Amino acid sequence: MTRKSFGSLVVALVLFASVTASFTAQDKGTPGPAADVEQVLKLACKAPALPTSAGAIIRVSDVPSLRKAVAGASLGATIVLADGVYRLDELLVTQHDLTIRGESGSREKVTLDGGGKFTKVVRVRGARNLTIADLTVANSRQYGIMFLGDSGIERFKVYNVKFHNCYVRGLKGTGATRVNDSGTRTLTPQEADKVRPRQGEVRYCLFVNDDVTPNDEPYGGDYVSGIDAMWLKDWTIADNVFVNIRGQHGGGRGAIFVWVNSENVTAERNLIVNCDRGICFGNPSGDPLHMSGGVIRNNYIVAGRGQGIEICRTRGTAVVQNTVFCEQSTQRAVQFHQLAGPGNRFLNNLTSGAVIVPDEVTATGNVTAALPEWFVAPYIGDLRLTPKAAAGEAGAR
Repeated sequence: MTRKSFGSLVVALVLFASVTASFTAQDKGTPGPAADVEQVLKLACKAPALPTSAGAIIRVSDVPSLRKAVAGASLGATIVLADGVYRLDELLVTQHDLTIRGESGSREKVTLDGGGKFTKVVRVRGARNLTIADLTVANSRQYGIMFLGDSGIERFKVYNVKFHNCYVRGLKGTGATRVNDSGTRTLTPQEADKVRPRQGEVRYCLFVNDDVTPNDEPYGGDYVSGIDAMWLKDWTIADNVFVNIRGQHGGGRGAIFVWVNSENVTAERNLIVNCDRGICFGNPSGDPLHMSGGVIRNNYIVAGRGQGIEICRTRGTAVVQNTVFCEQSTQRAVQFHQLAGPGNRFLNNLTSGAVIVPDEVTATGNVTAALPEWFVAPYIGDLRLTPKAAAGEAGAR
């Protein structure tokens, strides 16, 4: 990756190709046009192939054989799905040391299809060392993959998975205090800390919706996100693409939304295009501490209706070397608010749009008034820097 000095700012340059569909912030209640997904994907990194499994290989080609294989898999087994569509209401996965993957390595050739129902296409409970890779999870009015945060999940890897038209959440991690996601059966925070999801990875995935969420409730049709997870510890969310994750009125949650007692979560090198919110560590509701030790770095965000990066109820969290473009100067490119402790940092970012950073946040080396002409074609998503950027001037914090 090429880097240029920009005063005290070090800006990561990514070779962005043009996105042919333009999108504009609209008045509330009027969703704008969707971005062209195929053009966006030309910008994305390709997922390296996973290594060949050393354990048992179980090949399946239909839903009954898939369910049987998942229920009876031995430790270290790999379930290989033949190309095709697998229509599922819910696939429960509880086994340890298991890989579930498409046979060809192309995520477009294997689809776990929820049939447009209000369902969890895949539900994960208590699994350690589980990998789901090289397939598509699609067509759920609720969740693509849900993992239960109270169940002791460790080292869960979601790799080269396409989440397509999952209209509440693509990937959902429930609160660790809620037993089996119950609203009445709960654990104490001390008990939850022992079983919270640890050391997970979400890499090289695509989260994309063809349209705004069709769900009118809750929250007036804006309850939608790409990833939404709580109580994470030591997770990495990297090299993913998020496109058109939008609510009916522009109030969707973050494409990446991590909150409630999460710790040491890194979101890096993600490309986010035309989503209502980009990356949100925390939000104004829930428990007072949402993130400690988080890192948001080297992400590239072309904002949709809402803000690019939101930092709320955090401590010791760093926002470093991100590029955020907003078409409207009043849009919030970056906002820190309701902070839960010291040590939050805003360093070496390049943004257009409004930046809200209170004095208690360490901020240096940022260029926060980037002009459209500094980018090759910002309105259509090409954020390569032009010669005008190198010669430009902007206020630094």
